[in-house]
Amino acid sequence: MLIIKYNLVALTLSLTSLLMVEGLANDSFASGNLLFLPMGASIFSYLLFGFGVLPGIAIANTLFGYFFWDSWSGLGFPGFTGHVVVGSLAPIAAMLMMRLFNLSNFFDGQKLNFRHVVFLVILTAFINTLSKFFIYMSVLPIAPDPAIFFSTYLIGDMLGGLVFVYVVSRISTFLIKQ
Repeated sequence: MLIIKYNLVALTLSLTSLLMVEGLANDSFASGNLLFLPMGASIFSYLLFGFGVLPGIAIANTLFGYFFWDSWSGLGFPGFTGHVVVGSLAPIAAMLMMRLFNLSNFFDGQKLNFRHVVFLVILTAFINTLSKFFIYMSVLPIAPDPAIFFSTYLIGDMLGGLVFVYVVSRISTFLIKQ
């Protein structure tokens, strides 16, 4: 029963962050937006609740991509794969890589270890951007300019991840103290 509650929280965080960046998104998949908060919502959900919230995050990405982004702007299954599958699994892949190299101390007692979280966000952004680039490169009618694609996706994922994790952790710390 607890995993269902965690998935609902992750679904809510992801949908809320997706709605917050809806106005910032470009019409083209070739250039993302420069503050992609859903990356931070996914990372934060995985840090708090573990990998069991994958269904909640994937459902949020699917619902949003289908209804708000008009079925991934006509890209069909490759658009779904790029946004939902890669976007939902990139934080897990980064966390597993960090565990492999013993860099996964995300909490020191009850406090968040921001050095490790910053590295997690950067690694997740690289995995997400590289994966999406190779997926979208093969399906977009006009191949994206790599410099624009990498700069917008990479910076957007990093900024969105860092801003979301920082703000939500500060708000939760404030609420806990009250």
